Amino acid sequence: MKILLLGASGYVGGALWQSLSARHTVVGTCSRRAVPGLMTVDLRDEAALCALLGQGFDLVIHAAGLVDLASAEAQPALAHALNVRSVEVLRTAVRDTPTKILLLSSDNVFDGTGEVYTEEDPRSPVNVYGRTKCAAEDALLGPGGHLVVRIPLVYGRSPWADRFMARFSGPVTQAQTDVVCAPVYLPSLAPALEELWDRQGLLHFAGAEVVTRFALMSRVAEALRLPTRVVPVRNDDVFASPRRPKRLVLRSVHHGFLGPDVAAALADMASGSTEETT
Repeated sequence: MKILLLGASGYVGGALWQSLSARHTVVGTCSRRAVPGLMTVDLRDEAALCALLGQGFDLVIHAAGLVDLASAEAQPALAHALNVRSVEVLRTAVRDTPTKILLLSSDNVFDGTGEVYTEEDPRSPVNVYGRTKCAAEDALLGPGGHLVVRIPLVYGRSPWADRFMARFSGPVTQAQTDVVCAPVYLPSLAPALEELWDRQGLLHFAGAEVVTRFALMSRVAEALRLPTRVVPVRNDDVFASPRRPKRLVLRSVHHGFLGPDVAAALADMASGSTEETT
C-alpha cells in the first residue's frame, strides 16, 4: 500500500507511522514541529494538500487536527479549519480517483449519558471538538467508499509526541474517578486499522476493558514504577470547561476486533516491547 499519513508527528500518528512504515510505503506529514523524514504540511494550505494528493496514494489516513478539548473550545474557527475543512478538501481532491480516505474520529461525538455506544447510536456532542468531529464525519461519509473509525482515549508510548506519558511528568498526577471509557492501547491501533481499512462507512474500535481514568492511570504508574502519585479527582472539579462526557464506552456491531485489556497492555509496556495485538 502507498499511504499518506496526515499528522504523523502527533501522538496517535507517530505510532501509526512507526508501525505502518515497516509494512507499507508511507508518506507522513508534520505541521509546526519538524520531524526528520516527515513532510511539513499545513492542513489549512488547500493547494499544498491537493498537490500532495497528486502523488497518487492508495489510502489517506487523517490522524491530524486540533484534538485538545480546551484548545478547540477556545479556538472554534481553527478547530473547524483543521478538523472539518481539511476533510472537505481531501474528499474533493480524491473524487474520481481510486484513493480512499480513512478518518480517525472520536468518542466525543456522544454526550456520555449512555451505557455503551455503537455505530447505530445518534450523536450528541457537548463540546466544540465533538461537534467538529461530527461535521468531519458528515463531510466524508456517503458515496465514495471512504471510512470513519471512531476511537476512545488512547494510551501507551509514541515516538515523537508522547502526550499520554507526559501526564505522569509531575510529582502528582490527577485522574478522574467519574470518567469511564474502553481505552485503546496505542500499538494495537495500526494492526486494527489494517484489518478494517478495506471496509467503508462508520466503525468503532476500542479496548477490551472498561475502566475509569483513575484506575487506568493508577495501573500505568504502578506497572511502570513511575515517580508520581496518582490522586483521585472528580471531572467537574478539575475541568469546569469545556464539558466532557462522563461515560464513553465504544463497541461495534460490525466487527469483533478489540484492543488488549489493560493488564496485557501494561505487560507489553513494562517489557519495552512493541507487540501489536488486536
